[in-house]
Amino acid sequence: MNILSYVESLGAGLNAEWESIDFSISAFPELAHNTILNKRPEEVIDIYQLTEDLLQYPAIPKQRFNHGSQFGQPPFTLYVSPGQRFFIEMYLWSSVDMTIHDHPFSGAFSIFEGTCKHETFTFERTGGYDTLQTGILKSETNELLSRGDSRTILNGSRLIHRNLHLSRPTVTFIIRTYRDPGFTGMIFEESGLGIVPDLGVSESKYLDYLDGFIQLHNYSHAIKMIKLLMNSNVSPYAKFRAIEMYLEDTRHYHEIDMLADTFCSANPLIPFRILKDSFELRKKRYLLSEAK
Repeated sequence: MNILSYVESLGAGLNAEWESIDFSISAFPELAHNTILNKRPEEVIDIYQLTEDLLQYPAIPKQRFNHGSQFGQPPFTLYVSPGQRFFIEMYLWSSVDMTIHDHPFSGAFSIFEGTCKHETFTFERTGGYDTLQTGILKSETNELLSRGDSRTILNGSRLIHRNLHLSRPTVTFIIRTYRDPGFTGMIFEESGLGIVPDLGVSESKYLDYLDGFIQLHNYSHAIKMIKLLMNSNVSPYAKFRAIEMYLEDTRHYHEIDMLADTFCSANPLIPFRILKDSFELRKKRYLLSEAK
């Protein structure tokens, strides 16, 4: 069976079922989860056959992009429902994803190939800004998920989690809404930061130019741009992302203290220790990956 035709049939059935209950957002996670459990798509969809189907299928669904970023290595949008109420995607993973996050959407996911360590957390906010919060992140549960295992995705803080992809490759499958009203999605740092990773158009373009100067190794101008950004009225997340980009690309970890101090002077609701610890954790992960 052609995989894309199979997923189109699976998605159409789920859409009809959801329509019968007036597209209730609160009911969607269970509907998506039951679809996966009852249809067992992992027994039909083969990542290796899918590449062959790409050469034979006359058209594929419109592929989804989020401001140029992609989730998955690579992602593949298999189905988009009428009215774009939900979509179905599959992700191939070749590296471990350390990101702790919640979701601005609802649905369910499952493991098609490989093994994942699935961890859940709670976050108690203590301060900060709307887009860059401070708080206490606590580990709640952890489990190993393997082929055929499926879990629901609840929007907002009801599910803060991460999936550590332990196998090469790992293949995951997701059925999810686009974005539920009132939810933005956050990522969390073990240091105690909660981040809303949304950028305005002008903020994104400014960071594009910052990245350009970093790639040109014009680090003095990059630092000048970062300092100008700190004293502007852009979102705290845009300022955080500028420092994050600079350290990721340059590995100038000896500048962490200076950059964190510059940030905290302009954004006093974020303690220096929490911000510094966030970047020190990134440094540690990089050095560990280099040692392997």
